[in-house]
Amino acid sequence: MLKTVIAMLVAAFTCVTATSARAEWQAAESPHFIIISKSPRAQIEKLATDLESYDRLMRMATSIRDDQQPVKVRIYEVDGMQNIQAALGLDSDSGVAGFYDSNSLGPFLVTPRKTGHESEEFGPGLVLHHEYAHHFMLEYFPASYPGWYVEGFAELIGSSKVLPDGRIGYGMPAKHRGHDIAAEWVPLQELLTKEKVWGLDTYAQGWALTHFLTFDNHRASQLRDYLRALTAGKSPAEAARTFGDLSAFNLEARRYVTSGSFAYRPIKVEISRPVIQSIRPLSAGEAVLIPEVIAYRDDDLTQIKKIGWRERESRLRQTNLKRIRDKAQRFANDPFALYFLTQAEEAAGNYAAAEAAADRLLLIQPNHAGAMASKSLALSRAAAALSGPARSQMAAAARRLAVKANKADANDPLPLVAFYQSFHAAGEKVPNAAVEGLAAVVETLPGNTHFRQMLVDEFVAQKRWASAIRVLAPLANNPHDSPLRDAAREQMAKLRAELAKQGASAPAA
Repeated sequence: MLKTVIAMLVAAFTCVTATSARAEWQAAESPHFIIISKSPRAQIEKLATDLESYDRLMRMATSIRDDQQPVKVRIYEVDGMQNIQAALGLDSDSGVAGFYDSNSLGPFLVTPRKTGHESEEFGPGLVLHHEYAHHFMLEYFPASYPGWYVEGFAELIGSSKVLPDGRIGYGMPAKHRGHDIAAEWVPLQELLTKEKVWGLDTYAQGWALTHFLTFDNHRASQLRDYLRALTAGKSPAEAARTFGDLSAFNLEARRYVTSGSFAYRPIKVEISRPVIQSIRPLSAGEAVLIPEVIAYRDDDLTQIKKIGWRERESRLRQTNLKRIRDKAQRFANDPFALYFLTQAEEAAGNYAAAEAAADRLLLIQPNHAGAMASKSLALSRAAAALSGPARSQMAAAARRLAVKANKADANDPLPLVAFYQSFHAAGEKVPNAAVEGLAAVVETLPGNTHFRQMLVDEFVAQKRWASAIRVLAPLANNPHDSPLRDAAREQMAKLRAELAKQGASAPAA
């Protein structure tokens, strides 16, 4: 589930000191993940093997090739569900056992070592696989998906289990959902045609319907057509026509679900070995800042429309920022602490403080790509306050520094943001190369709403309504009640109206 981080992890980490953190916390890298954990090496390797196997399973199921350097997803392994719920500001009986999110540091997952419900088919592995499936969908298939399919796909992956012979049972029954799979059912005539339905269990019915549409060959092709129609801007009712008579479709699906027998595919999954490519201890500053990193948000607060949510989120961010400042001061020469402070101050709009932190970091590491990108952004903001030749010269200096940062680390997306802003913030015409760079950032960090909105706004400025709709779709179609979803839906309605004036309906690539 794509959840907004609304509270800090406190309970799991309040007793962590600089000495113990340095001895216990480590970061292990595999081809697609960075696992941050206090577990022994053998347990981390087991977790990495599991994650890489499920990544490979999804690639096989969706025909996604693995020939590009991925942005590695950070996995924070905490003690239990109570830590997850504390991180999200939820009650202890909420049942939430993990979450996926993204910020300027990149995408990350928080998962427990134990859920306390292992005997009920609800172990930490299921939670981890479910949440990673959300990231996988957002990274490789960012489009207009109904909520039941978003959660249904994640449940389909999460419920798949490793069999005794080492193969993965793709599509095994979601036993942890119990009788809800058959008992809670919204008729498909309603589910598929309306924007909002009541009484829907997106997890249970989502899994059941996605399972049916995945393993029935005829219906599987209709599902693909249905999703393409939604992505092309068709209304739910129009897209649902791909399934034919919805009453007959509903009866067929109900028979499938209530039969009590669900087929699955045992799949042999092979991954690269050794699975752990490198492992290192976290620096003292990096370890002690884990609670603040997990709580860090850089969404645009002005886009949060719900009454009270913005104020609450602002208070939580200020509290988190104070803790970041206090810890960064204790670890004044720790590169990670300085870089994180730079990002947090910038996200809060404290640009002078962000630039000061970036300057201190550049004294320690002159070729730090992220610090150079932050310094470039500071120069672009300075250029915006100037005029004439002085403005152009300052913007050019920002651009040179962004290019230098990109050369220092071509895999860091932030220099591409800085390059774009060297034109945009200074009021200059943004060349196609800079827009393409920003689009690459959104592809690289698909869960970062700030950069996604930045690209939407650029397309709007160019009156590229279809492109703006395509990029905005993942925000507007978030199945959860995200603080940003209302604003995105309002903007989506305006964009569709503009597109209609052009006599078009399908988002352009």
